[in-house]
Amino acid sequence: MNYSEVKQAAAKIKMEFPVLDYFHSLVRSGLLKYEGIHGKESFFGFLDQRTGSIAVDDKANVWYDHAAGKGGDVIAAVQEFENKTFFESVESLSGTVPVREFLPRQKPEIGPKIVVEKVSEISHDALIQYIRGRGIDLQDIAPFGKEVHWQNKGKRYFAVGFPNKSGGWVLRSSIFKGNILGGGISIQVLGAVKSIKVFEGWFDFLSYLKLSGETDFKAIILNSTANLSMRLMLDILKERQKVELYLDNDATGEAYTNGFIKIAQLYQYSLQNGLGTDWDLKSLRGYRNKICKLFTDLKIISSEAKKIWKIQTSVSDQRIHYSDFEDVNEFLVASIKNGFT
Repeated sequence: MNYSEVKQAAAKIKMEFPVLDYFHSLVRSGLLKYEGIHGKESFFGFLDQRTGSIAVDDKANVWYDHAAGKGGDVIAAVQEFENKTFFESVESLSGTVPVREFLPRQKPEIGPKIVVEKVSEISHDALIQYIRGRGIDLQDIAPFGKEVHWQNKGKRYFAVGFPNKSGGWVLRSSIFKGNILGGGISIQVLGAVKSIKVFEGWFDFLSYLKLSGETDFKAIILNSTANLSMRLMLDILKERQKVELYLDNDATGEAYTNGFIKIAQLYQYSLQNGLGTDWDLKSLRGYRNKICKLFTDLKIISSEAKKIWKIQTSVSDQRIHYSDFEDVNEFLVASIKNGFT
């Protein structure tokens, strides 16, 4: 691209490319962790931070790193977190680069930054007390969780660790929440799979097991709602199983639950009308209203929308079972306290 084309592309990117989507992609790459929404901003942090310091204002479409004292638009984010020039960042976000690599800026270090020193059965008193405080017994967590000790920049830490698909660990304790050696979802298959159940976190999954005693299902543990991408939704739908969603009773859980159900309805409509379900997800990049873009790509006229949103699918919202609580784990803890389990 020449200078004039770069300027035009940059202006279009700043207006259309959601900076929040970009930061969630950094979470999926294992570079950042998602800390949730506070007020009108979403917060992200590096894995070795206790709390997130990078604020993203979705409405203004900008970010700001409070620790570093810098921020800006999505182009500035790519420059900062992928170590690209302005030209390279515009080119990448314009889709002219076929493969995007996340190459974060970091100071040269001797040896690996994070080293796992020990993985064992859970025995530390602090972790046992933490687990019990979440309403889970040690024998319930033993088949899934381990005690993980690791070192980062010369400091030693330990937490309850759960494996994820990337080969990393999802770590939880009373003072730490994050991932090491890669982020992403976790999957557990119990018995003969008769349904797929989607949980936000491991303690929601463990709480469901304790409350229901159910087996014969595949559990997809997101570890962050940011991991519930459209690609994952489609992969789940392609398994042709009953899907139950056990997300949180908050604005994020509501958005992802409703979004999954809408994708399922559009997927079912596409099957019924021979439109195909191998959607070009790359074409959606940079669009805030991805459903509207899918309508355009699939050549669905807008008057069909009412019909589509009435379609019954195999995907169901299970939050009614714990509607007065934030999540499945909070419901379990309250049930134990009130003597209902």
